[in-house]
Amino acid sequence: MPESSHAELIDAYLASLPRLRRAVADLSPEQLRARPVPGKWSTLEVVCHLVDSEQAWCHRMKRVIAEEKPLLIGYDESRFTAGLAYHQNELEEALGLLEGMRRQMARTLRTVADSAWSRTGIHSERGLVTLEEMLRAEVEHVPHHLNHIREKRRAMGLPEEP
Repeated sequence: MPESSHAELIDAYLASLPRLRRAVADLSPEQLRARPVPGKWSTLEVVCHLVDSEQAWCHRMKRVIAEEKPLLIGYDESRFTAGLAYHQNELEEALGLLEGMRRQMARTLRTVADSAWSRTGIHSERGLVTLEEMLRAEVEHVPHHLNHIREKRRAMGLPEEP
Protein backbone atom coordinates (compact mmCIF):
# COMPACT_ATOMS: atom_id res chain seq x y z
CA MET A 1 0.00 0.00 0.00
CA PRO A 2 1.40 3.45 -0.87
CA GLU A 3 2.53 5.76 1.92
CA SER A 4 -0.34 8.20 1.20
CA SER A 5 -2.85 5.40 1.79
CA HIS A 6 -1.22 4.61 5.11
CA ALA A 7 -1.60 8.27 6.04
CA GLU A 8 -5.31 8.03 5.17
CA LEU A 9 -5.62 4.88 7.28
CA ILE A 10 -4.00 6.67 10.23
CA ASP A 11 -6.37 9.62 9.71
CA ALA A 12 -9.32 7.19 9.79
CA TYR A 13 -7.91 5.69 13.01
CA LEU A 14 -8.23 9.13 14.63
CA ALA A 15 -11.48 10.20 12.95
CA SER A 16 -13.87 8.09 15.00
CA LEU A 17 -12.83 9.65 18.32
CA PRO A 18 -14.94 12.83 18.00
CA ARG A 19 -17.90 10.67 16.93
CA LEU A 20 -17.53 8.57 20.09
CA ARG A 21 -17.29 11.67 22.27
CA ARG A 22 -20.45 13.12 20.66
CA ALA A 23 -22.35 9.83 21.07
CA VAL A 24 -21.93 9.89 24.85
CA ALA A 25 -21.74 13.63 25.60
CA ASP A 26 -25.36 14.09 26.65
CA LEU A 27 -25.70 10.93 28.75
CA SER A 28 -26.17 11.20 32.51
CA PRO A 29 -24.12 8.99 34.85
CA GLU A 30 -27.21 6.78 35.26
CA GLN A 31 -27.67 6.45 31.50
CA LEU A 32 -23.97 5.65 31.04
CA ARG A 33 -24.26 2.79 33.56
CA ALA A 34 -27.67 1.54 32.40
CA ARG A 35 -27.99 -1.76 30.55
CA PRO A 36 -31.09 -1.05 28.46
CA VAL A 37 -30.37 -3.95 26.10
CA PRO A 38 -30.56 -7.22 28.05
CA GLY A 39 -27.33 -9.20 28.09
CA LYS A 40 -25.26 -6.31 26.66
CA TRP A 41 -22.71 -4.00 28.25
CA SER A 42 -23.59 -0.51 29.43
CA THR A 43 -22.30 2.46 27.47
CA LEU A 44 -19.63 3.11 30.11
CA GLU A 45 -18.55 -0.53 29.88
CA VAL A 46 -18.27 -0.14 26.10
CA VAL A 47 -16.05 2.93 26.48
CA CYS A 48 -13.88 1.21 29.10
CA HIS A 49 -13.61 -1.85 26.85
CA LEU A 50 -12.39 0.42 24.05
CA VAL A 51 -9.71 1.81 26.38
CA ASP A 52 -8.48 -1.63 27.46
CA SER A 53 -8.54 -2.91 23.90
CA GLU A 54 -6.63 0.15 22.71
CA GLN A 55 -3.96 -0.43 25.35
CA ALA A 56 -3.55 -4.01 24.14
CA TRP A 57 -3.46 -3.16 20.43
CA CYS A 58 -1.09 -0.20 20.85
CA HIS A 59 1.32 -2.45 22.73
CA ARG A 60 0.98 -5.14 20.06
CA MET A 61 1.54 -2.70 17.20
CA LYS A 62 4.61 -1.26 18.92
CA ARG A 63 6.01 -4.75 19.41
CA VAL A 64 5.47 -5.60 15.72
CA ILE A 65 7.29 -2.39 14.75
CA ALA A 66 10.21 -2.95 17.14
CA GLU A 67 10.58 -6.73 17.42
CA GLU A 68 10.88 -9.68 15.06
CA LYS A 69 7.61 -11.65 14.86
CA PRO A 70 6.60 -11.18 18.51
CA LEU A 71 4.01 -13.37 20.21
CA LEU A 72 0.89 -11.27 20.81
CA ILE A 73 -1.28 -12.56 23.63
CA GLY A 74 -5.06 -12.24 23.46
CA TYR A 75 -7.29 -11.57 26.46
CA ASP A 76 -10.87 -12.29 27.49
CA GLU A 77 -12.73 -9.00 27.11
CA SER A 78 -15.79 -10.34 28.97
CA ARG A 79 -13.65 -11.16 32.01
CA PHE A 80 -12.11 -7.69 31.88
CA THR A 81 -15.59 -6.14 31.85
CA ALA A 82 -16.80 -8.38 34.67
CA GLY A 83 -13.69 -8.08 36.83
CA LEU A 84 -12.33 -4.56 36.43
CA ALA A 85 -15.13 -2.46 37.98
CA TYR A 86 -15.74 -0.46 34.81
CA HIS A 87 -18.72 1.28 36.42
CA GLN A 88 -16.32 2.91 38.88
CA ASN A 89 -14.48 4.64 36.02
CA GLU A 90 -15.05 8.23 34.97
CA LEU A 91 -16.19 8.76 31.38
CA GLU A 92 -14.00 11.80 30.76
CA GLU A 93 -10.91 10.05 32.07
CA ALA A 94 -11.59 7.00 29.88
CA LEU A 95 -12.18 9.13 26.78
CA GLY A 96 -9.01 11.11 27.49
CA LEU A 97 -6.97 7.91 27.79
CA LEU A 98 -8.37 6.55 24.54
CA GLU A 99 -7.73 9.80 22.69
CA GLY A 100 -4.20 10.12 24.10
CA MET A 101 -3.27 6.55 23.19
CA ARG A 102 -4.57 6.94 19.66
CA ARG A 103 -2.79 10.25 19.13
CA GLN A 104 0.49 8.80 20.41
CA MET A 105 0.14 5.64 18.32
CA ALA A 106 -0.76 7.70 15.23
CA ARG A 107 2.44 9.73 15.68
CA THR A 108 4.44 6.52 15.90
CA LEU A 109 2.73 5.02 12.86
CA ARG A 110 3.42 8.14 10.80
CA THR A 111 7.16 7.57 11.33
CA VAL A 112 7.41 3.94 10.20
CA ALA A 113 8.95 3.02 6.87
CA ASP A 114 6.60 1.76 4.20
CA SER A 115 8.16 -1.71 4.58
CA ALA A 116 7.10 -1.83 8.25
CA TRP A 117 3.43 -2.19 7.31
CA SER A 118 4.03 -5.80 6.28
CA ARG A 119 5.88 -6.68 9.50
CA THR A 120 4.11 -9.43 11.42
CA GLY A 121 3.36 -10.73 14.88
CA ILE A 122 1.81 -14.01 15.93
CA HIS A 123 -1.47 -13.41 17.74
CA SER A 124 -2.45 -16.21 20.12
CA GLU A 125 -6.02 -16.25 18.75
CA ARG A 126 -5.79 -14.77 15.24
CA GLY A 127 -2.48 -16.20 14.08
CA LEU A 128 -0.11 -14.25 11.86
CA VAL A 129 -1.10 -10.57 11.57
CA THR A 130 0.59 -7.65 9.85
CA LEU A 131 0.90 -4.15 11.25
CA GLU A 132 -1.45 -2.94 8.53
CA GLU A 133 -4.07 -5.58 9.41
CA MET A 134 -3.84 -4.61 13.05
CA LEU A 135 -4.41 -0.94 12.31
CA ARG A 136 -7.31 -1.75 9.96
CA ALA A 137 -8.96 -3.75 12.77
CA GLU A 138 -8.58 -0.83 15.14
CA VAL A 139 -9.95 1.63 12.58
CA GLU A 140 -13.16 -0.42 12.59
CA HIS A 141 -13.32 -1.02 16.34
CA VAL A 142 -14.79 2.29 17.52
CA PRO A 143 -17.40 2.45 14.70
CA HIS A 144 -18.40 -1.14 15.55
CA HIS A 145 -19.09 -0.12 19.13
CA LEU A 146 -20.75 3.15 18.10
CA ASN A 147 -23.47 0.94 16.63
CA HIS A 148 -23.92 -0.65 20.07
CA ILE A 149 -24.10 2.77 21.72
CA ARG A 150 -26.77 3.88 19.23
CA GLU A 151 -28.73 0.70 20.03
CA LYS A 152 -28.59 1.55 23.75
CA ARG A 153 -29.65 5.13 23.08
CA ARG A 154 -32.69 3.89 21.12
CA ALA A 155 -33.56 1.45 23.90
CA MET A 156 -33.53 4.35 26.40
CA GLY A 157 -35.82 6.41 24.14
CA LEU A 158 -33.03 8.80 23.11
CA PRO A 159 -32.14 9.87 19.58
CA GLU A 160 -29.35 7.82 18.03
CA GLU A 161 -27.24 10.95 17.66
CA PRO A 162 -27.34 13.72 20.30
